[in-house]
Amino acid sequence: MNQSDSGFEKASLDVISVREILAARVRQELERAGIPTTLLDVKNPDNPPGAEIDVDLGADVAGGVFVKWNTSQCLRGAAGESLMRQEFQAATIKHNGAVGSLMCTAMVGILQSAGFQAIESEDDMRPSTVEVKGWSEPAS
Repeated sequence: MNQSDSGFEKASLDVISVREILAARVRQELERAGIPTTLLDVKNPDNPPGAEIDVDLGADVAGGVFVKWNTSQCLRGAAGESLMRQEFQAATIKHNGAVGSLMCTAMVGILQSAGFQAIESEDDMRPSTVEVKGWSEPAS
């Protein structure tokens, strides 16, 4: 396992390779279902709407393949403005959260139907996020 100067410990190259293959399969399946997908780009905070796939390279239990739903820039922006005004009960915040939660449930179902071991993440730092733990060819 590799450790950078910041103390972040990366998973082994073999583990990272498996995660990247799994992420590619997840992306393919979501796109087959008609869901637009992108890979997480930490350099671009304005990610497009749709499913965003994150291959977490960490060697810890938080590492793996994760999928979250990005609402439109319009809805995210409105929710963000409400948050900055500390209007925590604003309809835009509730709606943005509801859309993320509903899409998480839908993506879990789609991925499970296609043979993935997918669940809603139990990590409180990843709300309304799908965790994909593996894949097996569905029985014919």
